[in-house]
Amino acid sequence: MRTDAEAVPPLKERLQRFRAERGLSQEGLANLLGVGRITLVRWENGTSKPSPLAANQLVRLGFGKIDPSETKEVSTPRLTLRSHDHRHLVEDIRNSIKLGKGSFRLRPSSYVVNGPQDQLPFFETLYKLQETSRLPCPVEEYVRRLSLVSGVEGFPIIPSQHALEASDDGAKHWNPNYGPHGWHRYVGRFPPHLIRALINHFGARKGETICDPFAGSGTALVEARLLGFRALGVEVCPLSCLISRTKSKFPSTTRGLLRVSQDLTDFFYDRWNGFVLDRDIREIFHGEIFGREGNSIRDFPNSAKWFVPEALLGCSIAVEFALTLRDFERDFVCCALSSAMRSIGNVDVDVVRAEYSRAPRSYVDVLKLVQRKLHRMILDIECTVRTHRDLMASEHDITVFESSVLDAEIAPASLDYIITSPPYGAESVSYLRTHLLSYRCLDPVLHYDPYSFNHKIIGSEYINPPETPDPTRDSTVSKKLASFLKKKTHDGKSMEDRSRRDMMIHFFDDMLKVGRKFREWLRPNGRIAFVIGNKRLGDEVIPADEIIRELFEDCGLRLDRIIRHKLKCNNSNSEVPWQERTIQDEFVLLFTRTPVR
Repeated sequence: MRTDAEAVPPLKERLQRFRAERGLSQEGLANLLGVGRITLVRWENGTSKPSPLAANQLVRLGFGKIDPSETKEVSTPRLTLRSHDHRHLVEDIRNSIKLGKGSFRLRPSSYVVNGPQDQLPFFETLYKLQETSRLPCPVEEYVRRLSLVSGVEGFPIIPSQHALEASDDGAKHWNPNYGPHGWHRYVGRFPPHLIRALINHFGARKGETICDPFAGSGTALVEARLLGFRALGVEVCPLSCLISRTKSKFPSTTRGLLRVSQDLTDFFYDRWNGFVLDRDIREIFHGEIFGREGNSIRDFPNSAKWFVPEALLGCSIAVEFALTLRDFERDFVCCALSSAMRSIGNVDVDVVRAEYSRAPRSYVDVLKLVQRKLHRMILDIECTVRTHRDLMASEHDITVFESSVLDAEIAPASLDYIITSPPYGAESVSYLRTHLLSYRCLDPVLHYDPYSFNHKIIGSEYINPPETPDPTRDSTVSKKLASFLKKKTHDGKSMEDRSRRDMMIHFFDDMLKVGRKFREWLRPNGRIAFVIGNKRLGDEVIPADEIIRELFEDCGLRLDRIIRHKLKCNNSNSEVPWQERTIQDEFVLLFTRTPVR
């Protein structure tokens, strides 16, 4: 016999029926709810749930009762405290840590206590990684380096991450945007808390060098600098390289940046008033803006759909100002402009890749948006210097190369540690296109078209000219790859499936070359943390972790440990529909470079 609960159709079906009864399109209902159309699409296909706020809005529109279990709120089970005053911990939350010859009582960060219970095994792993009997520095300094810790009994010092993260007692998930980490949105970023724990696990000492050869937006470089180490980043994408440089090479004083911010305001008003005069900016055509004296942004397809006139003119002036600057100051302004781009352009913010919104923005104040970013960045620098004083390395200890990892020239045995995560195979070029408008506006600085083919990108989304890579060499090295390829034959497969198979082979061919590079660059007994995800190829999951293990071991890199966990950066319990569909598992593979092969 069916219960009443079982008789209620799923929320996604009720949503579709509700729209049909009201004669609403997906976009029409999304507008009434104040969400993006793609968000509504996700609710209707069951890959995401509405927030309690959105559910209440649906109820007000006459949708009917929505059970809390049908919203995101229930997907975050909470632990409780026996006593708020003394914060006695329940369940299996860590409350001590072994450092050197002693064991000390610790206070976990609030999001460990309040957060999802299913995250506890991962948090416990990070605590265990940081326990050590051989401290790489004085114990007081090591306490300041700890990740996921708000304090250690017996030490009147606050761990620097906790001080900068500034999580309150009620925080339910970590803040991965502390300090410079939050200066720019970036798809595929991994949590800085993990990086800090890995650096501690490796026992990194002052004077040693940490490298991220797939630097992305610079998370590993920032953490290395904050903890006082030399760092080297390699990044092929020009915009990612700019973001990484800005986040990791900030100056220790903000006086010069405050001057740049004021100069931007003066410059902006002068150029704006001199061009607009007494006209209504909304009536000025885009062609006139592109032809403006001092403009260096080239016209591009659908520019009028991407930018309203005031947004295009504002970007044009901001770029003109940036070109008067040099080195970090130029990167500083360009990074702020790029970071604000989703609020400047007509971007559909609910889509990972760049798509323009059908509802153009109005009254876009580019100067205000960029200045807001600049001021936040300046405050973050001041807070970072304060919380990591006497711990942080100099900006001159950080180097970022704009290069493919396969072309990078790094001296043999010059690296102590590699902490990195490559794009997970066939979607690497997507990272470039996520920030399409930034590439269009910053072309005078970056000199790069995100739609051009680039064979230097690892695991390229395109193989140009079309070819079928020869998997023979990799197949003999990786039995797992050879076994997987036998399943995925060309017979009866679509052209798309065949293409993705070829891209997969190309990716692992590159990974074998990367493994050889790592062995060459690392000193004997140097350590590697390699984050990789297993994606789907049709109805099969690519066993990337097992293939990488075999490829790297053939290069003389010994596997020490595997940590399996879905690394959700912004919210450790967030729902990311595309990630759930394509990335089945994520792994942190820890290797050691063997002294003798």
